[in-house]
Amino acid sequence: MVRVRGLTEEFRKRAFRSALQAARDSAAILYDYFWERTSNSRMYKGTNDIVTTADLESCRVIKAHLKKDFPSHSFLFEEPEYTEKTRSDYLWVIDPLDGTTFHNRGLPFFSCLIALQVRGTTEFGLAYTPFSGDVFSVWRGKGGLQHNRRFRIEKTLHVSKTRDLKGALIGYSYGKSENHLDGMAVILKSLLPCCRALTRVGGADIGYVAGGNCDAFIDNSSTAWDFAGLSLMVREAGGRVTDFDGKEWNLNSQNIVASNSILHSGILNVINSKG
Repeated sequence: MVRVRGLTEEFRKRAFRSALQAARDSAAILYDYFWERTSNSRMYKGTNDIVTTADLESCRVIKAHLKKDFPSHSFLFEEPEYTEKTRSDYLWVIDPLDGTTFHNRGLPFFSCLIALQVRGTTEFGLAYTPFSGDVFSVWRGKGGLQHNRRFRIEKTLHVSKTRDLKGALIGYSYGKSENHLDGMAVILKSLLPCCRALTRVGGADIGYVAGGNCDAFIDNSSTAWDFAGLSLMVREAGGRVTDFDGKEWNLNSQNIVASNSILHSGILNVINSKG
């Protein structure tokens, strides 16, 4: 078994560069499908769950890049055929195209999400939103940054200071089943009158919570590849991340609430109200 002797600064820099380049290489492929330069076939895994050629090609590109730099590491992808379990203590957790439906419909609200776990603990997270050029990155215990080389921006991630739910901007998503959709509809009906606005911009939502641009995010279907890195970002930025019962979020949680911490209990009260 590959043993971990601590994450050196050299390793952190190498892992960040590799993950970011993998995400950017993936984006180049995703653009070809987005602009219909290449045919993008769709397959339905469920009523609200599609996988496209773009998803699979993005998986291939990201895994090839990371595996070249870290050949002994394990991989967990949303698309299981690209998952690979080795005896390494290092596990890359990846959603190569968060926002498949948006991407497939020509809407620019999609992201690439990459996280690195070491011995079961999430140490690193990265979210890249190709159209805006925003890169959110975080290391456990080191805080997080938002980069944008197009606009020459680099800033430390810190959650908002919004104190009143009536002024809150809240992102949301929902699962793949009709039950998840119906459940979220009930929650949103209760939540909308209590907050400033709701937003739906794909996987970048939690990155923007960590950056203070959005005050909270909710999803009633939680998966490791969607939230492993993003939950770390919010916590490192001073926020709170739990399930709908208020228990600290982990990879086995069934749902997620990420917030600036101040608004957290109020949001949970609305979610768990009887309507």
